[in-house]
Amino acid sequence: MCYFTDKDYVKKTKGIFPVEDLPLLGKALLKRALKFQIGCGKEPTLYKDLGKVIQLGKDYQVPYISMTTNANLIEREELKNWCQSGLDEITVSLHGTVKETYEEMMGKGDFQKFLQTLRYITEVKEEFPDFQLRVNYTFNEDNFNELVQFWSVFEGIKVDVLQIRPIKKLGNTTYSNFSIEKILPNYQEVCDLLKKECRERKTTLMAPSLKQLQTDVSTASILHDFAYVYTSPTDFYKEDFKWKKESYDQYQNRKGFQKKIIRLLFSSNKKLQRLLSQKLNYEIS
Repeated sequence: MCYFTDKDYVKKTKGIFPVEDLPLLGKALLKRALKFQIGCGKEPTLYKDLGKVIQLGKDYQVPYISMTTNANLIEREELKNWCQSGLDEITVSLHGTVKETYEEMMGKGDFQKFLQTLRYITEVKEEFPDFQLRVNYTFNEDNFNELVQFWSVFEGIKVDVLQIRPIKKLGNTTYSNFSIEKILPNYQEVCDLLKKECRERKTTLMAPSLKQLQTDVSTASILHDFAYVYTSPTDFYKEDFKWKKESYDQYQNRKGFQKKIIRLLFSSNKKLQRLLSQKLNYEIS
């Protein structure tokens, strides 16, 4: 289920973002950024200049700097240094609450290393109390029921946000069951249990409602193209965005983003429905 069990995906993501281009990246994108998300589909802890990336967000006073990781390569002092550089949140990807399931879903993942990283994060949170830990649990028919034992496995870990989300087919991963039909009958029961346990631990739970899970679309997806800018060593948002020579503001003006947004505001409901894509809304409790 992990991206990196897809050999074709791994081939496409080869490459390292040149450290000398980081100032250009900051100048092009970060002046107006409300959140700087590091790592999404790629493992950021493999990048040796990760501390400089975090510092870049801090230099541009981005309000929130977050990193998504499989948490298998993080050392305590390294994590502490990232917090000192300005990292506000770390999101760890989880695909099972028992060793066998986790390692089968994660491919090269090591469950003991994952647990050790969560202990490191809990320790570092004592020194940096505003630092947030989010656990992102991707569920499927084979691991959903393991959620009922989440807190017995991770008791003592200071989780600020637990987010559960359904599996999506994003490549040729080793895991091939993308149905969630068997989950639906007891989905609400498990969610209610998680709500109760999270409330007791002052942990925020983010989970799609049963109706949202079945609908699988969100009106927020219409604005996705205007609010989310993705970059990597191999891809940079839009092919015609000359990010080394122009800022995001300049690109917006050149492409007439304001006019496009205004047109959307006055679009018919029928047209808006055609623009919807598979982006889930979450209930927060």
